[in-house]
Order: sequence, then structure tokens, then C-alpha cells
Amino acid sequence: MISRIAIATAAALSLGTASIAQEATGTAESTDSQTTGTQNAETQQAAKKPPTKSLEKIEPAEGISNETLTDEKLSAFVQALAAINAVGQHFVPKIEAETDGEKRAELMAYANDSIVNAIEVIADITPAEFKAIDIAAQQDEELNQRILDEIKVAAAEGKAAQEAAKKEAEAAEGENADEETKTE
Repeated sequence: MISRIAIATAAALSLGTASIAQEATGTAESTDSQTTGTQNAETQQAAKKPPTKSLEKIEPAEGISNETLTDEKLSAFVQALAAINAVGQHFVPKIEAETDGEKRAELMAYANDSIVNAIEVIADITPAEFKAIDIAAQQDEELNQRILDEIKVAAAEGKAAQEAAKKEAEAAEGENADEETKTE
């Protein structure tokens, strides 16, 4: 069976959903950054509340299996995997580089919080459903294969969309060059 990490990596690379993770991590980054101007130390302390979300603390949803999992939920799960991978790409280098144990633990807490936030911004899936699908996929080879197949489809769609956008940009660039030639 393919591991969740491999699935998340493949999904993120193929879907390019870093923007979803950036939206989710933006809160953690803004909370983590120093505030400027007229805010006093008390306000800064209140703004830097430690994160409290973690997938480990979330109870998985009941009744999710290969037979009950809809195509929409499956697609949302793959999108969430990609978003989680993007969060990991953002935080892992920082966590690995940090030598202070307390700061490292704080970064890990922000990463966990951002993972839950990344899942929450995906339509059609909750963190509890994500966790249940993840657990079910580890126990059910058919479900795991469905996820891998969905990743392949998403990768193909993402690649096709990227190629179409590139062709459109090249065509627009060509039209602009033709217009400039005509006006000269």
C-alpha cells in the first residue's frame, strides 16, 4: 500500500494547491510575526495565542468506508492531501532548522494547526471526515487504490490546465506583439 505521505506528495505536486495551504498558514504566519506601531506588549501577547488544533485530537467521522465514500468526498480528500503537503513544505524546513526545543515545538504546533485549517478550507470535507478516510485507506487496499486513481486523474487535469494556460498566455503574447507592430 502507498503511504499517506507519498499520496500527499503526489497530490501536491500534481495539483499545485499551495494557495490553499497559504490561505490556511497565513493566519499562523501573521500571528507569529511581530506586530508594529502602537500596539503594546499586552496586545502582542494576546495576538500570539498558541494554536490548539491538531488532527490527533480530532475524532474520526463514523461510517466512512470504500462503499460509502462518494466521488465528491474522494476528490476533496485528494485536495486536502495536496494542501497538507503544501503546509508541510512550508513548515518542515523551518522545524528541521530550529535548534531550540521550545521554538521547535511551537513551530510544530503551528504546523498542526495549519494542517487542520488547510482541511477546513476545502469544500466537501471536514477534518473528522478526512481523518476517517485516511484511517479507512490504510486498512482497505481498494480505497487506497481509488485514492491513487483520483490523484492520477487530478494530476492529468492539472497538467492539461497548465498547458492550456501556457498556450493561452503565448497566444495573448503573440497578439500583443502583432498589435505593437501594427501601431509602429
